[in-house]
Amino acid sequence: MNMPRWDSSEESLRELYVGSYGRLVSVVAAICGDRDAAEEAVQEAFVRLMVKWGQVSAFDDPEAWIRKVALGFVSKGRRKLRNGQRAATRFGPPQQVPPATGDAVDVQRALRQLPVDQRHVLVLVHVVGMTVEAAATELSVPVGTVKSRLSRGRAALVPLLAEEVPDHG
Repeated sequence: MNMPRWDSSEESLRELYVGSYGRLVSVVAAICGDRDAAEEAVQEAFVRLMVKWGQVSAFDDPEAWIRKVALGFVSKGRRKLRNGQRAATRFGPPQQVPPATGDAVDVQRALRQLPVDQRHVLVLVHVVGMTVEAAATELSVPVGTVKSRLSRGRAALVPLLAEEVPDHG
């Protein structure tokens, strides 16, 4: 029988924060197209997690819960709550996540040109590494919807990421 990785201790919560904050910000930023909004949403999701840690620590993947909550904040355009700002400082200032460079910038720029639904499934499947089924569960949509969005998103990315090769003839 598998033992859960996380327990309900504050130290376990701190480990999750340190180990996943940067990755969560990158994923949420790739989906919403705004790094500042992503940082704000992930911070707010961790504030919400602090209250529910006893329950969420028992989940197979607490990071998925944080991601879903953060994306909920982004999609609804919520701002930080004053109490949340105070609570977020409990573990110190958030980590500084370096900005993307090179090809990652090109991919982010291309992703921003896609509809958010397509962007969302592309990031969950190709960046987070979820299966189509897991993405469907997280998004509360049928598997066929995820497959369709993936197909349309991939097709739309091809011309956006195509490199022009100079003709030296």
